[in-house]
Amino acid sequence: MIGVLLAGIICLTPLEPPQGSGAAEARQLVQRGRASLAAGQLAEAAAALEHALLLSPGDLEAQLQLGIVYLFSERFAQAKQLFGQVTDAKPDDPAAPLEIGAAYLRAGRLFDAESHLSRAVKLAPSSAEAHLLLGQVYSATHRPDDAVVQLQKAVQLEPSLPHAHYQLGIAYTLGGRRDEGIEELRTATTLAPANAGFGFYLGVALIEAHRDVDAVAELQRVVSLSPDDIQARINLAWALINAGRPGDAGRTLDEVLTRQPANAVARFLRGETARRQQDDERAIAEYERAIAIDRSMVDPMFALGTLYYWRQDLTHAREWFERLLSVDPEHVGAHYQLGKMAAQAGRVDEALAHFELCARNAPGNKGVRYQLARAYRAKGQVENADREFAAFQALRSDASVDLDARDQRLDRIGARR
Repeated sequence: MIGVLLAGIICLTPLEPPQGSGAAEARQLVQRGRASLAAGQLAEAAAALEHALLLSPGDLEAQLQLGIVYLFSERFAQAKQLFGQVTDAKPDDPAAPLEIGAAYLRAGRLFDAESHLSRAVKLAPSSAEAHLLLGQVYSATHRPDDAVVQLQKAVQLEPSLPHAHYQLGIAYTLGGRRDEGIEELRTATTLAPANAGFGFYLGVALIEAHRDVDAVAELQRVVSLSPDDIQARINLAWALINAGRPGDAGRTLDEVLTRQPANAVARFLRGETARRQQDDERAIAEYERAIAIDRSMVDPMFALGTLYYWRQDLTHAREWFERLLSVDPEHVGAHYQLGKMAAQAGRVDEALAHFELCARNAPGNKGVRYQLARAYRAKGQVENADREFAAFQALRSDASVDLDARDQRLDRIGARR
């Protein structure tokens, strides 16, 4: 299998016609081509494989490997022609569609990948690798239930295959089965403890499950495995903030910002640590730096609006929430806060407009339902108010995001692979 994903058009170096021919020399050239392909040296790989086919025109391995080279060189028609020659020559051999499908998957051509990998599964139903790769295609095309079926089969066939457990964990989380996803991701890290990538995604899943102490432990392990992984450090800081350790989070972020002072996510999170340490001026400065780096980043805009709201500086709060809506017109938190300010100022129609949009985008949020009920009552719409208050009562035990919280829990940030 190829070990790298390459993109871009590569100009292949033409070769002079070889002198003489021979199977042994062709085999050596195929091996050289495979090695160059694995190293990402497409021009060298193409030269060796084209030479091999001149010496041995019917060599299926040379055709297959050259097709993969053409695929990653974006010479798609030539790649498809070579792949077709290989599969037509050996229609019952699963090896070719398996390797072709894997190459298409790595190239991001998911329709072609699915076609070849489905064929590989049909020809070799006991191949864990075929089920694994087809499951990855289904995950990438947002079909988590289909992915789970294929990946469970891969795990059954090869219980000690860490990547199968990892992909099954991803599929479970995509399908909303978070606890099962964490269990599979944990199994993957147990089978391959040195794989920092497995631990990275386990850490994110633990944060999103509100298992902050476990997330901190896992991400500290990932950072020890991969000290130069900036995103792992950012996610560690994210977990530390949610675990109530803003001081440790701040120190972790300072290390990141020493290396990457223009990292907008790190700047935003540094503002969050300062906010939780009651250093509002530092928080404001860091949020504004984050926005200066990335003017489309809404998290620090919302944080600034919220901070100014709690400081009773409603003019600045409104400015930041409205600026946020110019970037993300459907942002529930900004509409909610603007609705509250409008209601407090007696602008009931304006408040209703904000709260009704919130209800459309976050129908299960109890705070939204409560504020909407109050606005309807202020408007004299008793029936609507009673309906929304009943919805609020039904949601009172629900653990939806508290939009009135002074320090919002960070369930999503931009530091993902």
